[in-house]
Amino acid sequence: MRGWRKSRTLTKEFHAVCDRCKGWSLRKTRATTANEHANWTGDESIQDAVLRMLVDKYKPLRSGTLQSADQKLKRAPPAISSAGTYHGEFSAVSEETKPSSSKLLQPSTGSWATESLLPSTEGHRPWHTEFKVPSHVSASVKVAYFPLTSSGPSASMHSVDELTRKKEKEAKKRVEHVGRLSRARESTLDYRLGIKKGSEGMGRRPNPVSMKGWAALVEDKIEKARVSGVFNTVKGRGQPMARTVEESNPFIGREEFLMNRIVQRNGAAPPWVELQGELDIAVQSFRELLRQSWIRQTLRNLTTNHPVSILAQFTVSDVKRHRDPDWEMRERTYHDAAVEEVNALVRKYNGLAPYAVRRPYYNRSVEIGMLYENCADDIVKQLAERVKGGQDGGTPGYRSEAEAHHEPGEMVKRIRFRDLFLAWWYRLLGRWNLH
Repeated sequence: MRGWRKSRTLTKEFHAVCDRCKGWSLRKTRATTANEHANWTGDESIQDAVLRMLVDKYKPLRSGTLQSADQKLKRAPPAISSAGTYHGEFSAVSEETKPSSSKLLQPSTGSWATESLLPSTEGHRPWHTEFKVPSHVSASVKVAYFPLTSSGPSASMHSVDELTRKKEKEAKKRVEHVGRLSRARESTLDYRLGIKKGSEGMGRRPNPVSMKGWAALVEDKIEKARVSGVFNTVKGRGQPMARTVEESNPFIGREEFLMNRIVQRNGAAPPWVELQGELDIAVQSFRELLRQSWIRQTLRNLTTNHPVSILAQFTVSDVKRHRDPDWEMRERTYHDAAVEEVNALVRKYNGLAPYAVRRPYYNRSVEIGMLYENCADDIVKQLAERVKGGQDGGTPGYRSEAEAHHEPGEMVKRIRFRDLFLAWWYRLLGRWNLH
């Protein structure tokens, strides 16, 4: 009874162990199957990585036996035919009869040295021989026919093509113009830096791509400049640096200040600033011409109508009160045209300039009134110089008190000659103003 119980217990344990082994093997099989057919996650598994490294380190041997070329030839020697057919480029073709099939010919004399290489045919003559192109030489060109399109396009397509062609030409010209401007700018910078045209291309150092490369390039340039003596003639060497008010302005950034200084040193300015310079030059030229014309006319009138003793007594206030209506009427056309040109520049300038720096239009009457006030000092100075020169050197054309004691005839002759000369001069000036 006791032995039977022991055997039964052992049987149960054996079955339990077998069940556990079956479960373990089943789980292992499932895990292996899951690993083999698992989806790719983008990462290499440890097993695959180890296998790859082992295969790379220790190359696997070839499977099977190795055979050399001699062994392969001995095992399967090439088959060589004992009899062959003749393939030539020339074949004898008779006009009446064609040869049926090529047969193996034997020399009739026992030697091929005395036999013809081509098979002979009865009635064949040399002029019956024709050249036959081999199959591998024949060309494989196929003849095809392509229908021609109509050579007369419609008017709408022609106009569209013309418009497209014009647009392309304009775009090409614009690109060429921009390219010319950029090349001119680069040439100007090269000329300022002393770079010659011949030094471009060969032997030119490529631009660096890293900060260390740029630093090395800058140091190289500085060292070359120091060796050549560029720093020996630097302006302000050994002196404190000149500071400007804008440099210490807290409302202007450092970058903006440096940019403005570079622009100012290179002479660049907005369009309205350049136009302002043109306007100032035009106004200054117009006022200078008015000033010279009025001074010349006033001196001529005063020296002609007054003696030397009276000319010496003229003051600035007297000259300011002097007017010449004839001169104003004669020069009015020129003054109006000049003022109109200046106002055209003012109109153009106001269209570009900011509101705070715009200018008013100029008026002819205002300019003439300013002319009387501004030219009085110069007229008085020139009158004094003429009076002094007339008293010292006896300049003709001035009426002095000593002339009253001269003979009447001589005085009349002198005045008549002077009046004639002045009349001729005024007539010449009038024609010049009309033209």
